[in-house]
Amino acid sequence: MSKFFNETQKANQWAQQKLANPEMDVKEILDSLKQGPAASPQAAESRFNQSRQVQVGNGNGARLVLNQGDASKAALEAYRGLRTRLMRMQAKTGLRSIVVSSSLPGEGKTLTTMNLGLCYAQLPQQRVLVIDADLRTCGLTSMLDHPSTPGLAEVLAGEVTPDDAIVATNQKNLFMLPAGTVLSSPPELFTGTRWQEFLAHCSEMFKLVLIDTPPILPLADFELISAACDGVLMVVRAHHGQRETLQKTAGALDPKKLLGVVFNATDLGGKDYYGYGYGYGANKS
Repeated sequence: MSKFFNETQKANQWAQQKLANPEMDVKEILDSLKQGPAASPQAAESRFNQSRQVQVGNGNGARLVLNQGDASKAALEAYRGLRTRLMRMQAKTGLRSIVVSSSLPGEGKTLTTMNLGLCYAQLPQQRVLVIDADLRTCGLTSMLDHPSTPGLAEVLAGEVTPDDAIVATNQKNLFMLPAGTVLSSPPELFTGTRWQEFLAHCSEMFKLVLIDTPPILPLADFELISAACDGVLMVVRAHHGQRETLQKTAGALDPKKLLGVVFNATDLGGKDYYGYGYGYGANKS
């Protein structure tokens, strides 16, 4: 458990290295990912031509990295570094669905999910789906220009098809599935087979599926959601999480699925910095 905690401390050093060496060799990784199972661009384009259109970045989306201009260059480079490491994992293991969560509320998992999705979508033919699976707070959904229904809740209830609920955004290659209208207990919606079947459907249409979930410790939703996903990223807010909390969280995670730890809101060089380092947890590459 102490090893897991110590990995989070390495993230600050990793962020500094990436800012000093911003060049990313993504072309080779992109070439390898082209062989993946996602549907062809033409097929997906045709499928989503009739999707509802929404704007990302209004209201609660004001802190998205692409909205910050020069002030967010450091954070943007850190996100790109995280993207590159995840792409290497994709090329090596074929993972498609990644859960982004944290030990407790307030550590930045929702903003991390959206910013990572935005960075992926900047690459050619990297069609990304971002899912708001935190049906209790609907934080991702609040980043859209207006509340959007139907969404995940309606898909899991069997009221609509996935294609009817997924929305296109004003960012090329970036699609979202809002939370929808939740009328029953969230854990009940993730039981049964619909969640697994939905993710299988999405893996055929998108290069990557990012899922924002409720925090790991206080709620039952996380285990149900992550069981059907390929990997887990854990967000840790610098100087926020307690060692004992991280140890307890590590015990609740499947070590085979833990991709790494995102170190959030670090302070580099004594200056204000809202960026993301990356320290490996169980799976190293």
